[in-house]
Amino acid sequence: MNDTWMMILVLTLMVPIVFISTIIPFLTRRIESFGVTVPEAAQQDADIKGLRNQFIWVNGGAGVLLTASLLIFSRGTTDDKSWSILLMAHVFGYLILSFMMYLKNHYAVKRLKSVKGWNTESVQRVVVSTKFRNAKLTLSNFWFIPHVLLILATVLIGVLYYDQFPSQIAMKYGMDGEVTRSVEKSYMSVMWPGIVQAFLLIVFLFSNYAIGLSKQIVEGSDPEGSLARNIKFRRIWSGYLIFTGFAVMALLALFPIGQLQEWGINGTMIATFSIVGVITISSIILSFVTGQGGSRLKHASDNQSQTVPTQDLDQYWKMGQIYFNPKDPAIFVEKRFGIGWTLNFGNKLGWLFIIVIIGLAVLLPFIVE
Repeated sequence: MNDTWMMILVLTLMVPIVFISTIIPFLTRRIESFGVTVPEAAQQDADIKGLRNQFIWVNGGAGVLLTASLLIFSRGTTDDKSWSILLMAHVFGYLILSFMMYLKNHYAVKRLKSVKGWNTESVQRVVVSTKFRNAKLTLSNFWFIPHVLLILATVLIGVLYYDQFPSQIAMKYGMDGEVTRSVEKSYMSVMWPGIVQAFLLIVFLFSNYAIGLSKQIVEGSDPEGSLARNIKFRRIWSGYLIFTGFAVMALLALFPIGQLQEWGINGTMIATFSIVGVITISSIILSFVTGQGGSRLKHASDNQSQTVPTQDLDQYWKMGQIYFNPKDPAIFVEKRFGIGWTLNFGNKLGWLFIIVIIGLAVLLPFIVE
């Protein structure tokens, strides 16, 4: 891998991570700040604004410095193992630093909440919409039919053109572009992309189901508006999930085609970066457009007076990131800091879901082998 590809890889990894993690405080719900429930009016509080601005400068600045460091140390590096260690040290180092900065602000908001009486400012109320579950929360799973057809096409390529594949199937490339690991041709080594596609299809189908199943959050100050925004939010991200699933499967389908056409490392890298780039950029755009739970989407009720806070569940959110509530039957809940959903770790079915996914992910490489 030459220095140009190295630079592209570093920027492709680091820039989205740094950018998204830095702007998250501006994408969360209006009733939350750094994982803490607050009144919507608190978003305009000078102290809260100060914490957000501080997070941007420190988190973003650290990300820029670490990205520059990785670019500098990556130049001229030819040893795969050394570069992998260098990459992981920078990526995980940044993520740890970012989380520590978040944690500092999380506890700062909790102290502000106590000092300013935001938890007792007015009577809290729980609002439940009986119409929510009757609404169409996600796109139909019939939209995954093209994914199934793509899997079949990938398998057919392996079967119909089996004799045209090289006797050694490249499985890994080194930084110099040379094949560092290959296996003898077999139906399994030729059709492994189809197996991975089938596994991913199961994951994407379940994820789409989880979007519709996740716990509803109706803001007590604007029940109608928050409900409408959340429904639209789920549909949009359900559509993105379907799009992403197809894009990833299309990328996997290109591997056997690349073997047949002898694309080499350059062709594979171009296809990979192109598809990953589209997926990443579109996710950033959608995050800006929707916000968490649809908080940035427009609704007719946006101009109405909003003074009543929503139910406070801070005691069930560990560090504002991990939801642990054995009394809550919900398996999936919205993240408090970020875009998307997380598990209720107090629900045994949530742990079962984790075990199944990890188990399948661990078994998959052995199946492919």
